[in-house]
Amino acid sequence: MAAISFKEEICIMHLKYERAKESLQMHDHPIIKLIQQSGLLPKIPKAFGETINMLLEPSEFNIDECIEKLSSLPKLESTLIQVLNFNSKLNREIITLKDAVLYLGAKNTRMIAIACITGLLLPNRSGRARIFDNKKYWKHCIGTSIASYIIAAETGLCDKDKIFTYGLIHDIGITVLDICLPEHLDSIYKMQLQKGLHQIVAERVVLNGITHTEIGMWICQQWGLPEEIIEIVGYHHSPFKHTKTSNEIKIMYLADSISTSYYENLLGLSTTFVYSDKIREALNLPNEFIENLAEKLPQEVDNISRIRPFGF
Repeated sequence: MAAISFKEEICIMHLKYERAKESLQMHDHPIIKLIQQSGLLPKIPKAFGETINMLLEPSEFNIDECIEKLSSLPKLESTLIQVLNFNSKLNREIITLKDAVLYLGAKNTRMIAIACITGLLLPNRSGRARIFDNKKYWKHCIGTSIASYIIAAETGLCDKDKIFTYGLIHDIGITVLDICLPEHLDSIYKMQLQKGLHQIVAERVVLNGITHTEIGMWICQQWGLPEEIIEIVGYHHSPFKHTKTSNEIKIMYLADSISTSYYENLLGLSTTFVYSDKIREALNLPNEFIENLAEKLPQEVDNISRIRPFGF
């Protein structure tokens, strides 16, 4: 790992200070208090964040320590084993968690762990919201993951497997609303469908000025997830708001924009596909690439949705 300069170290310290200040303010926000008071948010073991941190640096982690932490995560062991035995063409059956992790590798284990924990937040296949369709929204999350992977592969600006994983969790704030405040989520959804409001605008109206991104940042901090995940969750709709926009944030912003167009088509909305040319140019991508990606995304989502645990 390359050494950082003193100036970069000061910037990191300032960012952590600002993040801590924002976190304290979020704890006092009425919507966050309602989420906490609902008593419906599952307790995710601290080991989840620690495990994801370990899996981000697979060359440095101890396999036995990682297995021990993974074993404390609800249903993860059975999910990993089920995924392998269902989808692989191995000549032997995968029986233990260690077998599964050694076969899958750190990148795939990390991806499935995040997908599994995200799924655990939902109380059942239908979610708690009566109007909001979380099956369609999960397709948007998968679409964002696929688009970010393809963009990362094309540009070479970040780890494509890692950014795919982040796409699965980038809208975790929506999932939190679905389980804890379903009436609020339904109100947002109705504003989108009936009044044609942009999702972010509708969220600010219903959620007292905040959006799913702030809620997502808050829950990621509670789980002790890595800083780069917190930043992607918090800034994928507003990349210019971050003082030092990373390539990961730029890619996630563009991928989310492409997948949002696909999602709104699923909802039957005739909205215009909008994204920032400044971000596209910063990634050195031609318009034709974006158009081709948007065209093939629905089929790619259908393909991956057939694979456990991505099916819903």
